[in-house]
Amino acid sequence: MSIEKDLYEYTLHEKEMKLAPSTVDDHERTILLFLNFIKAEYPEVKEITDITKDMIRSYGIHLTSRRDARGKTMSRERRRRHITNLKGFFLYLQRMERIYTDPMTGISTPKARESIVKDILTIEEMEVLLKNCTGHTVHSLRDRAILELLYSTGIRAMELCTLHVEDIDLDEMILFIKQGKGLKERYVPYGESARYWLVRYIEKVRPLMLSEGENLLFCTLRGTPLTPDSLLSMVKKRAKASGIEKNITTHTFRHSCAAHMLKGRADIRYVQQQLGHRSIGTTERYLKVEITDLKEVHSRCHPREREEA
Repeated sequence: MSIEKDLYEYTLHEKEMKLAPSTVDDHERTILLFLNFIKAEYPEVKEITDITKDMIRSYGIHLTSRRDARGKTMSRERRRRHITNLKGFFLYLQRMERIYTDPMTGISTPKARESIVKDILTIEEMEVLLKNCTGHTVHSLRDRAILELLYSTGIRAMELCTLHVEDIDLDEMILFIKQGKGLKERYVPYGESARYWLVRYIEKVRPLMLSEGENLLFCTLRGTPLTPDSLLSMVKKRAKASGIEKNITTHTFRHSCAAHMLKGRADIRYVQQQLGHRSIGTTERYLKVEITDLKEVHSRCHPREREEA
């Protein structure tokens, strides 16, 4: 069996595991780069079992010096992704008994950069943005319903774009995400304000935008399906009109939902479930935002901090 066949079997396995096509493509692309490096630098390698730990270390060094068409070196996050994808590949090969020992054992992964979520809106800024989206036009009622739902639920742009009418329970105030990240399903609650604007949109606006029988919840003003790009364009336009100068995207609503829930003392595991995070470590990034808030309040309000030096 050739090395290329090993990679083919691995990608087939990932598709059978129902990983997102973009994830499978990313894994295949990064592993293929590694295999091409091995072919060029170690032509004596004919089988996957010939690959050694030293060859992999050499590839790690190669990644740090590799430059793209613009002359830029590869970022630490991209190098981390390459090595992580390789680890998954070799772990699969070992489980399938294609290799006897895993050459990735002991190979360190570039450490992830500590990230603090930026450009989260304050509760007051969110109020300004939402209330600025006023009026009784088809345009404004649709946009207000979308913005309220994004903020209330913290769902992703693609998740909103693929919502259908039957996914929304207006009585229980719950929506059903059929295809979240990693094709995961989940139920997500939303609040009274979002429900109010959803009902107004569904009763007054949606019938004017979509022909009878179509079940998409939201669409463009031309009646075509929303895309993440068209959704982002709308959000940018509404943010600019509100006068808020932060870099506001669809993900800003997701970040703000999480941060504001934690500020309201929500249990972090509930927030993890709300956002559909696979790892609680992803949700914990928002705790860093909270501690930043706390430090600012401490320095401004604590009596010892307010004393003259």
